[in-house]
Amino acid sequence: MKVHNINGTSQRICKCGSWLKHWQNYSGQSLYYCPVISCMEGIEVGAHVQKDSQYDRNWYIIPLCAKHNAATKQSLDVADSLKLVSANVSETCG
Repeated sequence: MKVHNINGTSQRICKCGSWLKHWQNYSGQSLYYCPVISCMEGIEVGAHVQKDSQYDRNWYIIPLCAKHNAATKQSLDVADSLKLVSANVSETCG
């Protein structure tokens, strides 16, 4: 699945304490490595992303390493088994 980072979201907050914790609370998954295909870096942040799709413009949270979180001008190919968690806190922790 292809996703891309959303710029300018660092000031957004949720009740989980961090966006990484938000993803952990609502995904039901445990990951230790960045889900970008062929990346073996450790997870550092919960990143705001959108699917590369004209039909789904929702915002999601996924775990990423620092390098891929900084990659704002390219699509990221993540594992299809990765669960995307809604960044809309009214649907989750709001």
